[in-house]
Amino acid sequence: MKTVILDDVCSLTYLATMKSMAEDSPHWDFRWPLNVKEIEHRFAKLRLINKEPCLENGVLAGMALGLYTLIDEKAYPLLDGYEVISCQISIKDKTRKDNFHKDYEDPDTLKILGILDAFWDPETMGGDFSHDNKLYKMIPGRFIIFDSNILHAAKDITTDRKRFAIDYAIRRKTNG
Repeated sequence: MKTVILDDVCSLTYLATMKSMAEDSPHWDFRWPLNVKEIEHRFAKLRLINKEPCLENGVLAGMALGLYTLIDEKAYPLLDGYEVISCQISIKDKTRKDNFHKDYEDPDTLKILGILDAFWDPETMGGDFSHDNKLYKMIPGRFIIFDSNILHAAKDITTDRKRFAIDYAIRRKTNG
């Protein structure tokens, strides 16, 4: 699958509201990435959907499903036949150096990535997205649909400001 860029998916106010609610959540954890033992190399994530909406973050999970509907509409018909299997918000800053990685070894699974900070400026704050040897600017309102079986990483963030990103894993529905 070729990487797809969707611009102006939703209002920046919607994203800012999600970011504000995420900032206030008491349900952040530092389990990510799962195969890393040292806390220094982990980052905070807030789980919104894990096959089903996570009850402790019910309002945000509902907003994430609403946002996915807007992404699906903008990408039509690309995402027909897919369902959300997970969604989370992550926080990274200049202290967190990302590594190139793959998320799923499943050809029927795609990822969608976007920034929740309505005032994020990739020119001065960094945090671009690298996928398949190409660099993509992470601007507010933009969502990137990509094959997570291909190596990818967030590029360095150059500010003390925390970058809030939302990502979805979606899988092609099976008949049955």
